[in-house]
Amino acid sequence: MTESLYPGTSLTTLENGLRVLVEEVPVSRSASLGIWVKAGSRDDPGPLPGLTHFLEHLLFKGTTSRDAMTISRAIDGIGGHLNGATGKEVTFLYADVPADGLAIALDVLSDLVQHPAIGREELENERGVVLEELRGHDDDPEQLAHDLFAAGLWRDGHPLSRPVLGEKKTIETVRAEDLAAHHRCFYQPKNLLLVACGAVKTQEVLDLAARLFDAPASPPGLPERTPPQMKSGRSKHDRETFQTHFYVGLPGIRAADPGRFALETLDTVLGAGPSSRLFRLVREERGLAYTVASFGTYHSDAGVWTIYAGTAPEKVAEVSDVILNELGCLRKEGITAEELALAKAKLRGTLILSLDSNADRMGRLGSAAVIERQILSPEELIARLEALTLEDVAATIEGCVRLEESNVALVGPQRGDVAESAALS
Repeated sequence: MTESLYPGTSLTTLENGLRVLVEEVPVSRSASLGIWVKAGSRDDPGPLPGLTHFLEHLLFKGTTSRDAMTISRAIDGIGGHLNGATGKEVTFLYADVPADGLAIALDVLSDLVQHPAIGREELENERGVVLEELRGHDDDPEQLAHDLFAAGLWRDGHPLSRPVLGEKKTIETVRAEDLAAHHRCFYQPKNLLLVACGAVKTQEVLDLAARLFDAPASPPGLPERTPPQMKSGRSKHDRETFQTHFYVGLPGIRAADPGRFALETLDTVLGAGPSSRLFRLVREERGLAYTVASFGTYHSDAGVWTIYAGTAPEKVAEVSDVILNELGCLRKEGITAEELALAKAKLRGTLILSLDSNADRMGRLGSAAVIERQILSPEELIARLEALTLEDVAATIEGCVRLEESNVALVGPQRGDVAESAALS
């Protein structure tokens, strides 16, 4: 079954359940391929946090027919680039290659995803690599601070609270059988999405996919996900760092909600980039922080709008006052017509610039399709953006700027009354 999405772009579901999304870019001389697996850290078994990320590492260490060096040489031999990533909800393997490397790249990617060897030697070697990645992560105060914030963001220890990298205990003790079982469960065609963008022909991609992807006789059922509920409250985590990291989490929206256009616009006004209110007030006018920003996180069944600043411990209260004051101003006054126009121009420009990259095109399409969000053409996206009104943004402010439901976290040195006033304001 094939659905035409917009000129040059279609979504096809093969007989084995694999979805194939193709965007032809005739002027391009390269192709970007991605395989999206609907499995992230939220899908880790409870006793084994970090299993999904560990499995992603092992996919590159060899298959039943290729060792790691053969894989690397195959991609280097066509002048391509191969990598992968694990997130809260998806695992993603991708390759960027010259146009004539399409068949080889897809052959390699499909092999990695479907036939990992998960051998004892590869497992032990990669165990050390992932442990070093964990140590490096824990040495980064900003990343560790975000993990602590996220850990307290959702009620009842929801799986979205887990860090993607997992825990040292899991990495030290995980067995090949655990990884193989996780792979059998999630890496089946109906849970995969193949995206190809650039100098590609739709029928060629479909023919290759039909040949390269297996149809398992009796795949296991996929576990159901439980939607999270955001938790309000205040938390303090004393750490011996030079900065205190200040987070405010506000109710957001899920990825498929059309209200994301208004929230992205509001986010651009408040804290996304040098023209934003928080950058100007916190950094430029007062010199209170090097990094201050806001950003939306859009999950398939929930969302959070986050404001972050890293500052000296003695300046936390002042930074907190500025941020909370701006949120109060949004509630009372909204944004101006000038701010709305500037935010639209910035978002429109960002989208247009991204169209020059096949990798960005592929990422946009894949991230939408994997969570069942409506796939819009660039022209449709721009039209939705341009149609936004001040009233639309005001409705988003009403729904998201709810300080009584906020989740505030302070991570770093706690300076008595200063930290107390900031955390509880």
